[in-house]
Amino acid sequence: MRVAGSGRFRGRWAMAASVLVLVAVAVGAGTAARSDAAAAQPRVVEAGSVCLTELTPERLGTLFDTEPGGVVGADYQRALTLPDGRVFWTFQDAAIRLGPDEITIVHNIAVVQDGVCFTVLYGGSRAQPQPFLFSSRTVPYERWFWPMDATVAADGAIHVFVAELEERGDEYLTHSVPLATWVAVVDPTTLAVTAERGAPDSSAELYGWSITSDDEWTYLYAHCFRQFGFDDHLGIAAFDRSCATEITVARVPRGRVTETPSYWDGSRWQEDAGRAVPVIDQADRRINADQIEWTGARFVSVNQEGDWWGDTVLLSESQHPTGPFEVYDTMSARPKCAECNTFFANWVPAGAVGRTDRTFVISLAHNRWDGRITSLYRPSFHRVSAPRFLPAGATFRFDVGLDVGAALLNVVAVEPTAPGYLTLYPCDGGMPTTSNLNHVDEPLVSNLVVVRPGSDGRVCVFSKATTDVVVDLVGTFAPSGGFAPVETGVRLVDTRETAGGAPVESGGVLRVDVPGEMASHAAVVNVVAVGHEAPGYLTVFPCDEQRPGTSTVNYVSEPIVSNLVISETDDAGGLCVFTLARTHVVVDLVGGFGSDEGHFVATHDVRLVDTRLDDTPARVEAGGTLIVETPTSGRAVVVNVVAVEPSSPGYLTVYPCDRGRPDTSNLNYVTAPIVANLVVVPPSTDGRICLYSSAATDVVVDLVGELASDSGFTPAPEPLRIVDSRVGAGLPGELGTPIGLPAG
Repeated sequence: MRVAGSGRFRGRWAMAASVLVLVAVAVGAGTAARSDAAAAQPRVVEAGSVCLTELTPERLGTLFDTEPGGVVGADYQRALTLPDGRVFWTFQDAAIRLGPDEITIVHNIAVVQDGVCFTVLYGGSRAQPQPFLFSSRTVPYERWFWPMDATVAADGAIHVFVAELEERGDEYLTHSVPLATWVAVVDPTTLAVTAERGAPDSSAELYGWSITSDDEWTYLYAHCFRQFGFDDHLGIAAFDRSCATEITVARVPRGRVTETPSYWDGSRWQEDAGRAVPVIDQADRRINADQIEWTGARFVSVNQEGDWWGDTVLLSESQHPTGPFEVYDTMSARPKCAECNTFFANWVPAGAVGRTDRTFVISLAHNRWDGRITSLYRPSFHRVSAPRFLPAGATFRFDVGLDVGAALLNVVAVEPTAPGYLTLYPCDGGMPTTSNLNHVDEPLVSNLVVVRPGSDGRVCVFSKATTDVVVDLVGTFAPSGGFAPVETGVRLVDTRETAGGAPVESGGVLRVDVPGEMASHAAVVNVVAVGHEAPGYLTVFPCDEQRPGTSTVNYVSEPIVSNLVISETDDAGGLCVFTLARTHVVVDLVGGFGSDEGHFVATHDVRLVDTRLDDTPARVEAGGTLIVETPTSGRAVVVNVVAVEPSSPGYLTVYPCDRGRPDTSNLNYVTAPIVANLVVVPPSTDGRICLYSSAATDVVVDLVGELASDSGFTPAPEPLRIVDSRVGAGLPGELGTPIGLPAG
């Protein structure tokens, strides 16, 4: 907190039984000289370090307990995850102990975090500390520079946006006025300050107060930060009511923060800064010092209501960088003591402290109303709730890598809030009208998906309903291999829209014609049973062969059930779909294997295991593993796996028996009595696959075929979890995670 209880300062800071000393530094030319040339940089001192025992919010709050580098405490904490995984922290005023009874105030410092270890950085020397940034231009307590937000820009360097302030009152922070916006350029490896220059918008509007980037743009939010010695509030000269409630926003192409931004005027982006309108302006909050981040699918904002004057943290969300932002949760922000206050809520990147399911971590600054420097002048850290990652109607992107013809993914919708579906497609193509996974009432629904990535190696996921998403990479097909994905999903049939909208009758067979080269040997299709009238199943098979005694899609009570299917076609390119009960059927084409029958070898659905039968292995117990022999010599086997009447919610994991069990799942079950999913897995060297079940369940395993060594398929050494939105894993917009940027 930066105001004394009387509204006046007796010297900015006081400390019992201590002497506050002023460290003199060189005085620069101030605001009048705003050259883009690099200023003379002071020597950066690694003043001290500390290693914590673990990274938890509570432990992170002890960072300054041992006073590393003499730092007793600091405020306005901000953190940025660097490309090498380290975290770069900046603080505004920091209290640094010079001796048992001597403390000085340095107007900014930095801390670099490497795992659990932290190193304090500032200019000058340990005996005579100076600000980390803009020390040559600083006049302590008269003209100083406070770091705002930072980003890793397109040039690969850290760009820290900095507010220049001037004291126009009788004492420090009695009437402090922002003058301009600067940028400090920091080497992301050495953390040396390589340049200090005016920002493209160098105005006192302070664009750069908060910075975040989505796939295409970097957004620079502005807050006037006129909070010291302006309008009366509770008898204290406090914030400037004319602007304290307002947050405006500008943008530049992603990462290109050296370019002149455009500004949101309420209806469009345009070049006139004077026409910018607030995207956050709730006057009843008194101060909106919001920090805004993009999570990969939505924007989230954190703000302490009233900042210094409030005790509630507001967590808000929006699908757009321009709002509107709606509060989705709140948190109590109680001061540390009766004479203390709490202020400046900010997001903490997952790289700094980690995340648990559906949580973010925020930080809060603390101080005393009387300005005395104590151990209370240290930030605290708190877990808060995170909204489900993917809003209804939104799309997010993830990487599967370049030089990939198609990716084989196990995709899970986790606790969707309403019935809906997921559609995966290459990000450089239009979204198809097909779906890859359908959910209604089940809180966990998984499906195997084959999708061609875009030319940049990215796959897009659209969700009809709000949900979390988990994606495991099972393997990849080479661009020139035996598998040919469709550009985007093609709907081959939907009985709800054909033949008068009549469903397939009980015991009926529906013929589906596969077009073109996709029909030359084996087709890969997503098959959906919709609105069935009784429990049953679908079986997909070549129309010129006898229907096998196995199933492809199993349905009981859920109104929509889907599964990926790989099946040979007949000589005319046809697939047949048998249904036990009356139901609608939807079939979407995903891709196919060419005329070379060696790429995919069909086995015409051989049932390998059915634990319900007397002459097969018994029901798998909770935590048990079932070993299944596969008659294969290929690179990977394709099996349809079914969990039947599990005893409780859980999952199955299928893996080669000569490898360790991965921390992923192939099939998830909660309330449905029968759940099936297609699985592609490399067998062990002796041809065995293992099935682990977290709950007791019967298991059915049908062998669909095998992918030969020349199929172009490369299985992952073990399924790789590339996205888990519950904990922020694999999301390019995850709080503080750098986004891949264009060169230049």
